[in-house]
Amino acid sequence: MILAISGSLRRRSLNSAALRAAARAAARSGVEIAVTDPVRALPPFDPDLEAEPPDIVRGFREACERADALLLAVPEYAFGIPGAFKNALDWTVGGGSIYRKPVAVLSVAPPGRGGDVRLALGRVFAALDCDVTYHSVPIHAATLVDDEIRDPGIASELLGVVEALAGRAHARSDGAEPPISAGRHT
Repeated sequence: MILAISGSLRRRSLNSAALRAAARAAARSGVEIAVTDPVRALPPFDPDLEAEPPDIVRGFREACERADALLLAVPEYAFGIPGAFKNALDWTVGGGSIYRKPVAVLSVAPPGRGGDVRLALGRVFAALDCDVTYHSVPIHAATLVDDEIRDPGIASELLGVVEALAGRAHARSDGAEPPISAGRHT
């Protein structure tokens, strides 16, 4: 199972819509994606609570640990990672819940934008030794119909990202450890 998490708190987020569209496309291909929204509910990271984290943090960590891979759609905010999403990542560090996990980071930003968040995420994922790839599928708000992405071309691109991630997760579960790198781009 692939766990999909949006880095945006915006109610009508293109990032969240992209994850829902990816999940719909993947379901038709037999790939299971669980779209979740824990970022908003997590308390501020507190190292003093690492040993006995609040239940919501424990649940988030367990969901990450159970997942075969992570699909993340993260907007750039102030040339970096949105604070609430960085907070979520911070909660995974001590427990190692995403350590060496296959991760696909999806950018829905227009071409030429979103590079700074990719660099910032790259540093975090390097610290966690994640097997990360970066994917650009630009999506304009005008493509939304009732807050959902219905464009078959975009759905096809998202499915390609998901299938590649599922393949990496499958290879990992077969015992083949992927080479960890600073990230690959598609």
